[in-house]
Amino acid sequence: MSLLEDMSSALDIASLEAKGGSGGSGFASTGVAEDTSTGKRYFYKKGNDSADEKMLSAEFAGVKAMHETKTIRVPEPLVFGSKSDYASGPFVVFEYLNIGGGGDGREMGRKLAQMHRCLSENGKFGFHIDNTIGATPQKNTWENIWPDFFIKHRYHAMLDKCSNLGFSDSEVKEVEEVIRRVLSEVDVVPSLLHGDLWGGNGAFVEGGEPVIYDPATYYGDREADIAMTQLFGGFGGDFLAGYNEEYPLERNFESRKLIYNWYHIANHYVLFGGSYMNQARGMMSQIKALGK
Repeated sequence: MSLLEDMSSALDIASLEAKGGSGGSGFASTGVAEDTSTGKRYFYKKGNDSADEKMLSAEFAGVKAMHETKTIRVPEPLVFGSKSDYASGPFVVFEYLNIGGGGDGREMGRKLAQMHRCLSENGKFGFHIDNTIGATPQKNTWENIWPDFFIKHRYHAMLDKCSNLGFSDSEVKEVEEVIRRVLSEVDVVPSLLHGDLWGGNGAFVEGGEPVIYDPATYYGDREADIAMTQLFGGFGGDFLAGYNEEYPLERNFESRKLIYNWYHIANHYVLFGGSYMNQARGMMSQIKALGK
């Protein structure tokens, strides 16, 4: 069966037809399909191999977790089609959202803060499934203590992918000790995070309602999401003001922001190379200096 036929079967509708051109989203191709009877549209992603299936399954799980909070809007996750169940799989199907135009950044900040008040049921940091940050594998093994989670599954995991960025083992250990101290200065609860909240993953639908998508979800320090909103731009001062109205940031946020955004810059070096290495090295040196 074709992809459209398999998606029709999974959605329990008569038939779908493609609408618009297909695009790309890293490992997956993307497209829009329309119900031939009702005109209702769906957004889908299609992978190819078992690695793609894991990524799509993890994205579906992350969007589902965010959707179930009933806080900030995300595309409703409708179907995950595995290769074992559908010949054209793997694929995921989401609610189609007509994104475009402006909206209230302050409301986006408030809604994200409301999502961050949704905590893991087991009181631990992590997620029930590993996922990816971009195309980079990201482990989410549950940990009881936030600094333990970040150091093991973010700091060392990323350094392992980029040969310690040229730092010696002793320097890596020294930075680790600073990270542990800085992240232990505030009480962190395991908030549900988007995990990859740069400007391209947040927008407004017609009518101005805020929406976020394409996550790398896990339960962690809510300030990791806020840090990334300030890394590449796209979220204005109204967004942060709205967030702080609902859920104020803790003291000394800037130090933690540096640590959390280092992870994303190091990941950009892994993915794209180039000048990101010097930027990641510089940020590590700045983190090291926090211990002096």
